[in-house]
Amino acid sequence: MSSVDWEEVKRLAADFQKAQLSSTLQKLSERNCIEIITTLVENKLLDIIFTNDGKEYVTPQHLGKEIKDELYIHGGKISLVDLVQILNVNLSQITKAVTEIEKHNKGLKVILGQLIDKSYISKIAEEINDKLVQHGCINVAELTLTYNLPSDFLLSIVEKELGKIIHAIQDSQDPKIFYTESFIARNKAKIKGALSAITKPTPLSAILGQCGVPERIFFSILDSLQEVKQVPGVVTGKQSGNSIYIPTIYSKSQNEWVENFYKQNGYLEYDALTRLGISDPSGFVKRHFPNENMVFLKSVAVGTVVTDQVDANIEEVIATGSFIDLYPLLPSVFSDEDAELVIKLATKKIRVNVHIFAKTVIVSEAFLQTLTKSLETVAEQKTRDMVASGKWIQSIAENKLKSKSADLILESKVNKKEERRKKATIGKAGGGSQGRETKTKSTKKKYLQGKMQENDSDQDETRQTAIGRGEITVITMEEVKTEVMKDENVAVIEEMADELACYLQPKLNKFALTLAEQITLAQSNKTTNLSEIGKCLNILITNIRIFDKGIKYLDKADQAPLTKYLLKSLGIDFVTSIFKLAAQQNMLQVAENLTTETRQRLLLELPADVKEPLTVIHKTVMGDSVEDFLNNADRAMAACCLVLKKYDKKKERPQIHAHREALLEELNATQDPALTLHLVTSVLFTAVTQNALHMSGRHVTTVLAFLQQQLEPNTMSTLSTYHDLVLNLLNASDENTKMEAFKALEEGLVNIKNIANNFKQHIKMDKS
Repeated sequence: MSSVDWEEVKRLAADFQKAQLSSTLQKLSERNCIEIITTLVENKLLDIIFTNDGKEYVTPQHLGKEIKDELYIHGGKISLVDLVQILNVNLSQITKAVTEIEKHNKGLKVILGQLIDKSYISKIAEEINDKLVQHGCINVAELTLTYNLPSDFLLSIVEKELGKIIHAIQDSQDPKIFYTESFIARNKAKIKGALSAITKPTPLSAILGQCGVPERIFFSILDSLQEVKQVPGVVTGKQSGNSIYIPTIYSKSQNEWVENFYKQNGYLEYDALTRLGISDPSGFVKRHFPNENMVFLKSVAVGTVVTDQVDANIEEVIATGSFIDLYPLLPSVFSDEDAELVIKLATKKIRVNVHIFAKTVIVSEAFLQTLTKSLETVAEQKTRDMVASGKWIQSIAENKLKSKSADLILESKVNKKEERRKKATIGKAGGGSQGRETKTKSTKKKYLQGKMQENDSDQDETRQTAIGRGEITVITMEEVKTEVMKDENVAVIEEMADELACYLQPKLNKFALTLAEQITLAQSNKTTNLSEIGKCLNILITNIRIFDKGIKYLDKADQAPLTKYLLKSLGIDFVTSIFKLAAQQNMLQVAENLTTETRQRLLLELPADVKEPLTVIHKTVMGDSVEDFLNNADRAMAACCLVLKKYDKKKERPQIHAHREALLEELNATQDPALTLHLVTSVLFTAVTQNALHMSGRHVTTVLAFLQQQLEPNTMSTLSTYHDLVLNLLNASDENTKMEAFKALEEGLVNIKNIANNFKQHIKMDKS
């Protein structure tokens, strides 16, 4: 600056000072000033901005200068709201002024109502870099809370200053995350160390927890390590917390274990492979043993060692004609399904017929044939016993009744169906010539469906009827099982015994049914001699008349038990003979021993003319009247073409004498004390009454009481004593008492027999 200019400045300064110090001659009032300002503004000669209270005003240029000053004072960042409070100017004017400043100064920006300059942006970048150095990692989302700025703005600052002020690496997956190189190197070293130290399959989540490496960079570091082949193992599945890291050393030892186990045992268990960490056991085995002939079962993979062993055992069973349970010979890890499948595959290779029982038991055809022959012997014996006892006839009768009821049910259903079909053919229009013709095209399909349903129902009913008729069971499943279990080797395997019984029972039962029919046919072919049967029946009737006459000598109170005994014994013999004859004459099968129930069933099958008289004789023999029985015996014999001869009283005396001699002969032959007393009593009764008596041992006491008045006192005393000894022998529970009674009875046996042999000497003379 020149000296002239400087002098000018000094002069102006002096003038300014003088003006300031001088007093005003004329002053304007406040109101005048306001009017002058208003006029200038209205004429657009002056551009000013009023404050909020209206007492002050400022030009836009000055307002802009004050805004810049406040921005500098506040460190390069200030809120527009704060400027309103500080400058006392309306927010709209502040915003307008800031917008104008922003247009002319590219270093200033308005972000979320905040004015920011370059210095503040540089300050933020330096602070972010400091945080990165301190923490090694920073997230832009977290910085928004610190600086109260949008994440996009902060991200743009970081990306712009990256490599300049900020020294970091941006995450490839999440661009808002940044790391320092030292941070990445430190975590990479942790991960490499952890992966190298692991010796067994470990979830990545566990490795993450142990290493303390952030999950967001763990997988990226793992990928980079895998790319340069610095990971001593593999990661299964997609990279996530659930993925499993398998070390190379573990895979190597795993393969060695699998190979050694297979060489030693010849199979591999899927569960064992799963426990080793192999997720797909069957696929692993296929890949690891491509040249082996493996059989893949449900829970194991089997090699040729096991299959060859199974084949050898089956061949041995066929050669020896025996059986073997292969389950104990297979490895213990084999399930029932595995064993069953292995055996089925083995049997398909062999052309010889073998049978499988209890899923794992191989049985040769020769063994089954031998077993069947031995069981046929048992079935034959049981069949003969069944035919002899009459159970066969009873079973046939029951089966016929079931068949009749089933036939009646089927017949009634068939009749109902025929009626429905007839109604259907008549139709709704009627059968007259004037009936309208109806279309059947649309109903044809429905009719056919109905017809098919009817046919199906017919088949079902026929099947149900067949089941209702049933088949006679001669030998049951339990009986077959009992015989099979007699073989100790079979008894050990109970399931095999059950299945063998189930397999053999139908064959054995069929064999037994055929045999029973043959035996019955052979019996029915035997000729029946009517004259001999008639003679036997007449003798029975005669004996019943004679014995009934003897019973009447006793007191009426004592007659009933003897009458019932007579009908139950000789009467039943008569009825049984007449029923057998009636059955043979009507081509019906009967048993040797007919029970009451068997006779009742037989009556149902007899013709009406035979059934009526036999029903009457059957009822009378169960009663207590000999007279009723004798009166109906003639009709029963006539129904079977036999004649009841007229009773000849002249032959009665010889028959009683012959009966007494027969009793004496039996008496002298026996040594049984009880039977001896029974025979002696019968002989004495015949001698006293000149009539025969049919009695049992229970009636001895009653008859002795009757004979008490007819015999000598000494004789009666001897008989009573002997009678008491017999009762003591029969009722005594002590062995010593029995021995004493038996000795006494043996000592008196001869005397008792002498009484009967010399009966005339022991009967009172006045009653002889």
